[in-house]
Amino acid sequence: MKFIASILIIVLTCTFYTETKGQNYNPNKLPNTYQSQQNPLYWKNKMPFAGYWQQDVHYKIDAEINSETDIIDATQQLDYYNNSPDTLFVLYFHLYQNAFQPGSYYDKFKNANNEPQWFGKYERQKLGTTISKIKVSNNSSKNKFYTPDTIHDNSIFIVKLNSPLPPNQNVKIEIDFKTYFDKGSMRRRMDVYSTFGQKHYNGVHWYPRMCVYDRKFGWHTDQHLGKEFYGDFGTFDVKLTFPNHFIVEGTGTILNRDKVLPESLRKKLDIQNFKDKPLNSPPSTIISNNGTKKTWHFYAENIHDFGFTADPHYRIQYTYSKNGTECIALAQEQVAAKWQNASDYAAKCIDFYESNFEKYEWPKIIVADARSGMEYNMMTLDGGTDPGYRGLLAHEIGHMWFYGMLGTNEAYRAYMDEGFTQYLTAKALTHIDGKYGPPKAFTNNHKMKYTRLLEPRYERALINYITFAHDEKDGQLETHSHEFGENLAHRGPYGQVYRKGASMLYNLEYVLGEELFNKAMRHYVKKWKIAHPYPEDFKKAFIEYTHVDLNWFFDQWLETDKQIDYKIKSVNKIKGSDNYEITFKRMGRMQMPIDFTVINNDGKRRDYHVPNTYFVKNTNAKVLPAWKGWDKLNETYTAVINSPDGIKSVQIDTTYRLADVNQLNNSKSIPFSLTLDAGIKTQPRWEAYDLKLRPDIWWNEYDGLKTGFHLEGDYMQHRHKVVIDAWINTGMAQGGLEQTVDPNLYDNFSFRATYSTPMNWLFKNSGMHIMGQHLDGLTAGSLKFDWTSKNKNVVAYTMFKSMVRNNTSDLDYLLYPDEWLSSRVNNTLHVGFDFTKKYYKGMFTNNSFIKTSVTTSDYNFTQVGSDLINRKTLGKFKVSTRLFGVLGTGVNMPRESALFLAGANPEEMMDNKYVRSIGLVPTDWLGFGDDVNHFHHGGGLNLRGYSGYLAPEDIDGSQTFTYKGLSGASFNAEIDFANLFNLKPRITKDWLKLDTYLFFDGGFISTNLITESFEMGEIRTDAGIGSALTIKKFGPFETAKPLTIRFDMPLVLNRTPAESPDYVQFRWIVGVNRAF
Repeated sequence: MKFIASILIIVLTCTFYTETKGQNYNPNKLPNTYQSQQNPLYWKNKMPFAGYWQQDVHYKIDAEINSETDIIDATQQLDYYNNSPDTLFVLYFHLYQNAFQPGSYYDKFKNANNEPQWFGKYERQKLGTTISKIKVSNNSSKNKFYTPDTIHDNSIFIVKLNSPLPPNQNVKIEIDFKTYFDKGSMRRRMDVYSTFGQKHYNGVHWYPRMCVYDRKFGWHTDQHLGKEFYGDFGTFDVKLTFPNHFIVEGTGTILNRDKVLPESLRKKLDIQNFKDKPLNSPPSTIISNNGTKKTWHFYAENIHDFGFTADPHYRIQYTYSKNGTECIALAQEQVAAKWQNASDYAAKCIDFYESNFEKYEWPKIIVADARSGMEYNMMTLDGGTDPGYRGLLAHEIGHMWFYGMLGTNEAYRAYMDEGFTQYLTAKALTHIDGKYGPPKAFTNNHKMKYTRLLEPRYERALINYITFAHDEKDGQLETHSHEFGENLAHRGPYGQVYRKGASMLYNLEYVLGEELFNKAMRHYVKKWKIAHPYPEDFKKAFIEYTHVDLNWFFDQWLETDKQIDYKIKSVNKIKGSDNYEITFKRMGRMQMPIDFTVINNDGKRRDYHVPNTYFVKNTNAKVLPAWKGWDKLNETYTAVINSPDGIKSVQIDTTYRLADVNQLNNSKSIPFSLTLDAGIKTQPRWEAYDLKLRPDIWWNEYDGLKTGFHLEGDYMQHRHKVVIDAWINTGMAQGGLEQTVDPNLYDNFSFRATYSTPMNWLFKNSGMHIMGQHLDGLTAGSLKFDWTSKNKNVVAYTMFKSMVRNNTSDLDYLLYPDEWLSSRVNNTLHVGFDFTKKYYKGMFTNNSFIKTSVTTSDYNFTQVGSDLINRKTLGKFKVSTRLFGVLGTGVNMPRESALFLAGANPEEMMDNKYVRSIGLVPTDWLGFGDDVNHFHHGGGLNLRGYSGYLAPEDIDGSQTFTYKGLSGASFNAEIDFANLFNLKPRITKDWLKLDTYLFFDGGFISTNLITESFEMGEIRTDAGIGSALTIKKFGPFETAKPLTIRFDMPLVLNRTPAESPDYVQFRWIVGVNRAF
């Protein structure tokens, strides 16, 4: 009997091996053949190197989605294979949806970075993914299941095994779980929303997913902070039950497609049927909800994740790539007319990526209209319409290579997916749509006419990287995704995992030459397909294929934030010969080979290549001796060039692949571009200094018509920023000047010029700002230095400022000419800081300052003050409050810089072109007298109800006017209630905004003279109702600043003028901009 039993065991074992290891391989249907010897993608059949291993997973999930409650109720069976050399005592799972709840690590991380969150109904109850039952069976226990001890740690679920899992053994885990769809303020990729009365579901990261145990780190158990993902390869066998009217797609082959999506139904759902349907018009009903349910059965091998998308309004389009990949487009019917080319475009992407970066190994790719922008195995969730969605489609499909088939640990090093995919995206867009990529969807003809088009490699990689490198915020690519940049969203410095990562590959292509680079990249992809490469594997793959030492390149680009900056230092002819010495200097700390081009005086072009190592790329350029050095070693290099016809120009890298942060010194002369300033937002110009010029016309009552120009210049919209406004004052169309004003004494010419640039060489995040002007009677200048904290919430500054009005005629420009003295120099030093803190639906700012007169000034005074503003949204109300105070001392205070009771002083008003001179404000609204007036400009104590009022007070039996003073404090509040009413007509909502609010102002001003001790005046208050009309946009001119006209009614005053003694009375004022 023992002999017979032994024979049976051997036979059964051989049968099992034959069925699982030797059966015919088919990854698109049952039974499971993932571990088959015939699977060319299984890691044991194609080890990247001897001794390599990775774990295997086989998921079987049966789930029902309740469209009434938005809950997934599911059971999961998981076979987990320990192929490592280690014995495992615990298992770890990701419960990603648990990150989106109060008190989670993600919530704490957001709060620590001043981004408080709000939560949906399930999230508030901490219902993300809940596990109601778990059972485990070790291989040695012969399918006997037990309930293990478990630990929940937010998005990580820990299972303690009763008996260890040794190498080359597997364990079975059965789990009953629920996952809750919900929507809060955090970016949650698992999404539900409604359109035209029907729900849409994006089912992603929705099941308990086994953490990866790999050769580098062992268990990968990072908490989910809204960023990248990592999973084991294996098999997914998933059944999804939905109400019968949903159209469902997801990872893998639909095994029962003929049942759930028969050909007759597919014809009705064809996207082409809706090519003429008006955009966003109500969709038709093709499948009625009859109360029954439908189960969709998906199966896939060689994958590491499963996702789905479902919508009753989905319409479908099928196309096949050249290699037979099924390309499926899913579009909601209401936008189907603009999704007609989606599956064709997906096929073009697949074809391009396969021809350049290895074969796509999965049977299908889905591009779905899902208000998203994310990638999952065989599926991309997208948004938008053609042609705007092309870049998104190309990017998300590109993820199928590095996130998908290579299975990189993007949570550890995000650039290995995002950066590589960004590179692929730019290449694909150029190949498919031409030099400038997909056509742009311009909002108007003006923008279309004047927009400067960029090649995708610049728009999607190099320009953005250079911009952040200028600020020294490009970061080190070898950084965990949790710690890269702000890591608060896919914005700001975190975007460098995309842009710097892609720029790195463009520069590796520059070093190796395009042909060798492409072959090396194909080698890397092929070697690591359906495996888990790390940065060292990427580097090794390139080095072993090219046989080139590239460690210097990878060390600089991946592990430092060094920058490339080469300069043409000089071009000199050698006496007595036709030879020229061209001297280059390495200004940045990163070394690279350089290509440069010489243009002779006769126009002939000659190309040269200077290697930086013993390797020389395949090039048609003349190769010069190598320039070996880095940092301070061999900073300069001199090339000797024979040029009998002389040299007209020299330029480094005319292909603009070298990511040199300063192209201004890459030529013999500084390159610049002068174009018409069309008033549209543009991308930074990298290759030259960018100058924009437009005519400018203005008017005031004294100068009359002012004709001139507005010139802006900058490099990369960041460095050496210059703004010059200059006018010839014609005196034509002067207004109704006072009889005492000589109409011929206006200034013939006026200007204002500013210059600003970073000063990172002095202090990181510091800048310098210079201003000079002779404008509206004021000659002024300033020099300012500032420093911004890393998180941008603190700005510290110091500034020297000088002002003078040389002649009495210069006072005739002013709205309040008696509040400035001519021929008096007002020189001041300002020191202060601005602090900003964002919190849940609110923001707090504090500007504290010291302002004091300095040597050569005709005044002697000091002001110390603080301006605290808080803005908070409470339901439909927006509440703004301001607490302001100034203490002034000294010998004599300039009138223009004094503290004013009702609003801004004349010095502050000079910063606003609408109120810096007479003309635009009616004269009968101005002046100070025995009653309030009708003009107000925000500033000072801001007691707007007392505008134009002298505010007399009886001090020791004598009358003192307190409309201005030395010191004071105030509290201002506005409660905006515009959201209570839907006053946003479609025709005006994009360019016009109306705010309505209640306001209160209260405060006091000192009554003492500057040489006397402080004496507090009476408390004054006002209250009323106001409205502000803002022109947000001026037609197609995007850069024009919004203009707000304010109409306030201070109906209540507590200290009334004798001329209007009623406490409650109709009063009104008009102002430019909000009061604060």
